[in-house]
Amino acid sequence: MHFFITEAERKQKHTTCCFEFQRGAFDNIFWRDDSICLHADIFDDHKLYDLFHKAIPHFDYYGVTEVTKENWQALQVLARECGGTKEAIISELAQWVHDCFQNENVFTICGL
Repeated sequence: MHFFITEAERKQKHTTCCFEFQRGAFDNIFWRDDSICLHADIFDDHKLYDLFHKAIPHFDYYGVTEVTKENWQALQVLARECGGTKEAIISELAQWVHDCFQNENVFTICGL
């Protein structure tokens, strides 16, 4: 992956300045082994807040946000409309989300 890192890679870097993408609903556990992470610098440098907030109106930069299939579809559409790096970042996330939705109805983004 180019933009996202696995939880194991995050641990090796000794950083917590990441958005954690968890499978399923949040259950008060952070840094799950099957999570993937996006560093806050990437999120901020590419101005992803506007994209996420438009697709997911309840998106919380600092808190916990559950993302439904409908939210995910809206995020993909908006990313395609933006093109460029925003589209590339969301495209990289797509396989993980697809796999997640095989068994879950939502995924969770744990903010900073």
